[in-house]
Amino acid sequence: MTPTFKNGYFPTCGGHLLYWERHGTPGTEPIFFLHGGPGGRSTRHHLEFFDVNRFDIVLFDQRGCGRSHPHGELKHNNTGLCVEDIDALRQHLGFEKISLLGVSWGSWLAIQYQQLYPQAVLKTTLVSVFVPFSANVSAYDQQLSECLASVSLGTDGSSTRQIYQILSNGCAAQQRQAATHWLKAVLQLNGQTMRQDTLEDFVDEEAVRSIRLELHYHLNQYFFTRKQEHLILDANTQVIQGIKDTFGMTSLRWLRQHLNLQCQLLHAGHDAFEGAMLKAVRRTLTRSLCR
Repeated sequence: MTPTFKNGYFPTCGGHLLYWERHGTPGTEPIFFLHGGPGGRSTRHHLEFFDVNRFDIVLFDQRGCGRSHPHGELKHNNTGLCVEDIDALRQHLGFEKISLLGVSWGSWLAIQYQQLYPQAVLKTTLVSVFVPFSANVSAYDQQLSECLASVSLGTDGSSTRQIYQILSNGCAAQQRQAATHWLKAVLQLNGQTMRQDTLEDFVDEEAVRSIRLELHYHLNQYFFTRKQEHLILDANTQVIQGIKDTFGMTSLRWLRQHLNLQCQLLHAGHDAFEGAMLKAVRRTLTRSLCR
């Protein structure tokens, strides 16, 4: 069969419109890709994780993200509503059950989806995991603030909260400068760099809104609650994790305190497109269901 492509918008609660794309082969295993962020987006690049002849693939942009409308909207935008959106979109597209591939932030959405809708899940693959428990978020915030202080050179915007305030209330020039500082800090935290002119070209109004949305989640502790510490994941869940990904490994240790997980550890960082990670994802996705 020839792989197909469809796309559209799905109206969900709170005035949000979710953009979705459907790729691959109808009648094969339906799988939803949950992108990173918060504030990220899905792209055709993410199809590299899949064999389009073996899957019916749904890419979609989470609330306020990518091509979803209104872009960057903070109202009615939290983790619980994003999880509900996954199931609403599943029903809208007519799937009885779906598999999930969650990368980075998307891994936490996949975990939470299993808690609420276990009967709708075939199998789950979690890559470069992120769990927003309190100590992990605090350590992440501290390192981000240290990196912000070093790149902002003492100007306004040396903490995550200051960056958020500028992105919310500053003029356009101040917002772009704050967004540039934020991206420099994130790159530094990941051991990466980018040319100043490339950064300045990248930071437009859309980037400002995306970073503000990410910080909306971050400053609200990703809407993590004590109730979410009581997890159940079925036997069809597998984790792929790079050992050089500091916060991913911290997240994995937390998960292992609560669950018995099947996990592949690789000599890699957080980037799921690294060669070894990408191969592991493609191989793992085609595994058979446990009965």
